[in-house]
Amino acid sequence: MDGATDGADPGRTTPGQHRSTEEWAELFGALADSNRLRLLVAVHYRPGSNVTELAETVGMSANATSHALAGLRMRGILRTEPAGRERRWWVVSDDVHELLHFVGAPHAHDRHQHAPHEPDDTAN
Repeated sequence: MDGATDGADPGRTTPGQHRSTEEWAELFGALADSNRLRLLVAVHYRPGSNVTELAETVGMSANATSHALAGLRMRGILRTEPAGRERRWWVVSDDVHELLHFVGAPHAHDRHQHAPHEPDDTAN
């Protein structure tokens, strides 16, 4: 049982946690890319930003920004919300949001908002 003596699933992080170690590894893998991490911090700082704003903030092309954001969205870290002809980006993973606060990533004082809760069926 990999050293576990209490019958707990060794794939779980700690009692009460809802992610397995494999899921945490996937999450940390997504955060290991510096471009994705910079974008994540930027979305956290200004929730509801669009691709153009985020690309300018982190100094990437809009295409590269869209691609990196899509990777974070596919992992359930970010989501989009339509706003007219553009899409706004939000951090929706509570685990990631907590980690960002733990490492000192701030919010802009005028835009500390949480993501809308409606389902998102679109890619970008």
